[in-house]
Amino acid sequence: MKPRSTSLSAKDLAQTLQASLHGNGSLVIAGLCALHAPAPGRLTFIKGKSPTAVWRTLIKLPEVAVLVEPNLLPDTEALRSLRCVLLVVPHAQRAFVDAVNLFYEPELASHTVHPSAQVDPTAIISDGVSIGPLAIIGERVNLGTGVIVHNSVTISRDVTIGARTELHSGVVVREGCSLGSDCIVHNNTVIGADGFGYIPDPATGIRKVPQVGVVQVGDHVEIGAGSTIDRASVGATTIGSHTKVDNQVQIGHNVTIGSYCMICAQVGIAGSATLGDRVVLGGGTGVADHVCIVSGVRVGGHAGVTSSITEPGDYMGMPAIKAGLYRRQQAHLKRLASRARNTNEE
Repeated sequence: MKPRSTSLSAKDLAQTLQASLHGNGSLVIAGLCALHAPAPGRLTFIKGKSPTAVWRTLIKLPEVAVLVEPNLLPDTEALRSLRCVLLVVPHAQRAFVDAVNLFYEPELASHTVHPSAQVDPTAIISDGVSIGPLAIIGERVNLGTGVIVHNSVTISRDVTIGARTELHSGVVVREGCSLGSDCIVHNNTVIGADGFGYIPDPATGIRKVPQVGVVQVGDHVEIGAGSTIDRASVGATTIGSHTKVDNQVQIGHNVTIGSYCMICAQVGIAGSATLGDRVVLGGGTGVADHVCIVSGVRVGGHAGVTSSITEPGDYMGMPAIKAGLYRRQQAHLKRLASRARNTNEE
């Protein structure tokens, strides 16, 4: 997205975001900033656990506009000493996301095919498609309306991509795979590489198992940079609609992931694992092969899911167990260590 040349008074911005205003309504807001790097005349947001902690931050801020939730407001007398302007909203981060569109706009697609792109004559290119420099579009590829293919993307034969999906530079979509509509795939991600399938062989030591399946990605899926989703050995590796995959995630062959899941950075999901809907995997989590995780499970970062999880809830640790039990175990271990240390000192 690129910046708009937008300037709004704090009063007008408050009306647009349906916020209550505390402070100078004539302050001109011309963009956004991060809370840790405040810039005068910009909009930011603050989150916290207590009004006291929030106050310690607000009192240091210059003339910026700050989205804040009502339960974190200091008392009325304290508000008068602030240089910043407060916009009070039910959910500060959501309001900030809404504000992004006031100050930034999407880059306009060219709706053209660059002369250096290689497009096979059997490919179906729908209306409004953009294909960037050095992109390669293989045999019988079907690109839906408004698809955006950035530079140096490779789309192999028999791939289908739904309307308005965007593939950033360096993405590779291998043969026979499909993506739904309104997806975003970030730089250098590979969809449909061979799964890690090998068996012992007396003659050669290790024999490769042919990977003849595909990858099927639903609608409104976003896949981060440098991630890999392996094709199935037979059948399909599937990613459900509205699921979001972070950077540097490995999804093995024949994995099934449901809808509205959140897969954070550096997660590894081994072959034939199954995730239900609304599953969250924290960063660095590992999921063993053939494991099933029921819908509504949240797994903390760097956990190891070594067996199936059949009850919704929060899980932590290696092997992953219910979060409450994990915390109690850690507390017991801490007390045991303290007792052992005291015994040794005696």
